[in-house]
Amino acid sequence: MDGIPTASRSERRAGPRATPQRSPLVSQVIEILRDAISEGRWPVGTKLPVEAELATEYGISRTTLRQAIQALVHVGLLETIQGNGTFVRGTVELDAVLSRYLAGESETAVLEVRLALETTAAALAAERATSEQIEAIIRAIGDADDAIAGGLSDAVASTRVHAAIVSASSNPILRHFYEVLEAATTRTMRETSSPEPPERFQDDHRGIVQAIRDRDPDEARRLAHEHLMPVIEAAREAGGATAD
Repeated sequence: MDGIPTASRSERRAGPRATPQRSPLVSQVIEILRDAISEGRWPVGTKLPVEAELATEYGISRTTLRQAIQALVHVGLLETIQGNGTFVRGTVELDAVLSRYLAGESETAVLEVRLALETTAAALAAERATSEQIEAIIRAIGDADDAIAGGLSDAVASTRVHAAIVSASSNPILRHFYEVLEAATTRTMRETSSPEPPERFQDDHRGIVQAIRDRDPDEARRLAHEHLMPVIEAAREAGGATAD
């Protein structure tokens, strides 16, 4: 039973044509979740707590929670992966608008933009990263090692590493655009078969973070470029490139 029974009863009295997904209670939960995302409670790429935990926290039913989550999936702020949970895919609705625009473009074209952004971010990180940000990258690489050992694809396991490097650029605009591009290319990164073994990707990550620690922006940029090119080339070979 929902924790706000008056709203729930009024929804039931609204008649057979009532639309629960637009009910006042669901709208309240949508706003609560949207605010939590925009305020950084769950950064992009973070998995939301399980339904039971969130429903208990907000004093609502799982049905109401699911309706609110589905509404945020629809606008691109969340993504639900069957058997894996719900993840944050954007921080503001502008991200969702950009995501819908990018959805109409060649995924290879989007990957090429992501290449330009991530190489720039790596170079800036070499110039600006704090010791705490560098440690965050190193921790993310360790987490990716564990995830790959557990059977997760290297592309998905690398998500937090890439996000940590972009964050270390200390450029909030780059970070937000990365989040949109990452969301738009997640499926391609997950499904595209790269000729490189997972260990090579992790070695790439370690090389990039070493260049960042050495304060060598040119080397960081070069290594980031070499790291992403196999995925782009594989996507091109799979037919992702367009003629225009």
